[in-house]
Amino acid sequence: MSWTPWIADATRPKYLALVQALETDIESGALQDGDRLPPQREIAEALGVTIATITKAFREAIQRGIVTARTGSGTFVRIGGNSIDANEPSFDLSLNNVPARPAKPFLDEALHEMGSRRSSETLCCYTPATGTDQQRANMAKWLRRRGLTAPSSDVLLTHGGQHGLAACFSALTQPGDTVLCERWTYTGIRRLAEMYGVKIEGVAMDSEGLVPDQLAKKLASTSAKLLICTASVQNPTTASMSADRRRAIVAQCQKHSATIVEDDIYGALSGDETPPLAALAPQSVIHISSLSKCLAPGIRLGAILAPEKYQSSLRDALVTLQWTGPTLWAEMFGIMLENGSAERCVIANQKEALKRLDLYTAVTRAKPSTRLASYHVWQAIPSSWQPDNLVSELLAVGVRVSPAHHFATQEDHGNDRWIRICLGGGDNIDALKSQLAKLHSVLTSKPKFSTTIA
Repeated sequence: MSWTPWIADATRPKYLALVQALETDIESGALQDGDRLPPQREIAEALGVTIATITKAFREAIQRGIVTARTGSGTFVRIGGNSIDANEPSFDLSLNNVPARPAKPFLDEALHEMGSRRSSETLCCYTPATGTDQQRANMAKWLRRRGLTAPSSDVLLTHGGQHGLAACFSALTQPGDTVLCERWTYTGIRRLAEMYGVKIEGVAMDSEGLVPDQLAKKLASTSAKLLICTASVQNPTTASMSADRRRAIVAQCQKHSATIVEDDIYGALSGDETPPLAALAPQSVIHISSLSKCLAPGIRLGAILAPEKYQSSLRDALVTLQWTGPTLWAEMFGIMLENGSAERCVIANQKEALKRLDLYTAVTRAKPSTRLASYHVWQAIPSSWQPDNLVSELLAVGVRVSPAHHFATQEDHGNDRWIRICLGGGDNIDALKSQLAKLHSVLTSKPKFSTTIA
């Protein structure tokens, strides 16, 4: 068929505007289930955008379940999302997920115990938005595993790490402010910045993450007063700061009177024993943690550990964003903390993550970007490939990965030759092995003259 999208909203990112056009035409009936979309290059030429933009839009549409890519055939409209396409990958390397199997026995036990020990009136009623005293004490005890010894009064419970980040944007920024973060950053930060009208600027990175002298230059040139960063197994790069690097980052922020928001979502899973930034400067670092990457992604329980001067504004933001506390998850976690299964669950996930990193090395013959436990890796692209063409060729064989530009804070096409590969998107190890074999085959092959999906 011939389909030319009409981009109605010029204020949105172009790739999202294209996805919106797809959804609009599906709703109106202009596109029917099974309709084959034009090649990516054809759409790019019609709209005057890059192939990268179209690839990003198609990936977003696949994630929303409104299109599907069929190996060797093209991209097709998919309405309903309930049918199973034999050509769809059974293991998605683009989703930074945590497999279910390592945690299952511990979660099943905790759910059973909670059902026998907690009443529905306790679990399904309004509770303080930042947690009860006991729930906050439990989280304070858990944070001591990370070398953080703050009193429970400094701990605010959240409905996951993203809830904590949103509260920081709400409490600490105004529209038009500039916030610093890593050169490549978690896409949730970019979404929050857009929602709150905040400009984010990336700071140059190396194998340890943020580069201190580059951070100093950015702090001076932008007058930014807020830095959001990850010190342990950063997403997407898996960079982890040494103790010296952490001290240097803290020193630069203190010199420029800037507050650090430390996103430590991967800290517990990684097994990184280097003290967090918040342990080095508890009065100038806001520490965010979550259980989603070390226990299970559906457990929407996290915490903000913040100095007293930020407590009031952060508490108000959390109440505004979520009227009641994460009671069910907090009570379940309390049981797991009490019987020791929370710790055992983390260990099980660490062992599984390290096992998958070994599999990644065995199949792809590539050295993982981190030696710490991680369900994602950061892989350089061979010089023979252009990033857009590589991603398109991988999609053509049923492999989804995330290119560097999905995480970029600014365009830098000479420095975007990386892809993020996620290893935790399912429990089928054979499916993971198959996906990695396809990935290796494409990475080590010569590019075709045209690798767009036709």
